[in-house]
Amino acid sequence: MQLCIRNDWFESGWEVVLPLHQAMWTAMLLSTAVAANLAGDLDTVVGRISVDAPAVVSYRLGDQGLESPLVWPDMEAVEVAASPEEAAQIIADAETRRAWCEEALRAAGLAMPSTVRDLVAVMQRLGIVRYHEANGGYWTMPAKFPRPEDVLPLPEGLAGWLRDFRKVKAVGPAEDALLEYAARTLGCPAQFVTTLQRLKRATGFGTNKLRAALDRLATDTGEIRLYRGQPPVAVAVKDLTANSRFQIAVDWDRINLDSLSLL
Repeated sequence: MQLCIRNDWFESGWEVVLPLHQAMWTAMLLSTAVAANLAGDLDTVVGRISVDAPAVVSYRLGDQGLESPLVWPDMEAVEVAASPEEAAQIIADAETRRAWCEEALRAAGLAMPSTVRDLVAVMQRLGIVRYHEANGGYWTMPAKFPRPEDVLPLPEGLAGWLRDFRKVKAVGPAEDALLEYAARTLGCPAQFVTTLQRLKRATGFGTNKLRAALDRLATDTGEIRLYRGQPPVAVAVKDLTANSRFQIAVDWDRINLDSLSLL
């Protein structure tokens, strides 16, 4: 059986609100049940899928399957963290998200889930997935997943985290294209002179997307710095016209080249 998941899961923002991996793999199992028209309750469809994909249930959901406790930190990220401090920060951020989720669910009159089975029940209450008892039982999903802010009263901290998440999702492809161009085509230079029009031709992204990507790389991540003139003077993206010549200085030490699709 081919596992599947709806593309809009990754755009919906639930991975910020719910436990990252277990929520995604639960959504994948139920997306597969919907796509394959599998009949039966939760245990039945998970049991059926686990015959073809046992690792999803035993490894991705947890050793106890549907009864597995929820794990909020991204343990894969913790394991590859560059330092104990970075690992501790990942765990602390996950605990903050867990507390925000509990606050949001409590405000909506919902109990905080503690197991994967509980998580499915919450996802049903939130309208992410629906179970129908007629005709032997079957699962459906809405045409488009609801967004967290549409069905939950989010704490401001979580709402802000979600806004940042959406910003990254929106500009991420353009960011990757810019960095891949600098790494693959230009050979990882410490700095290079360009224009927005030249970058548009090189990456295939419009100037608005490129402005947003350059701004985030310069002001949020610090992976690049922008200059104009001789001697070079720092410049903001908003001050660049389509044909302005400007210099990009790249901090390659900050960039994870392994995450780019370099050929």
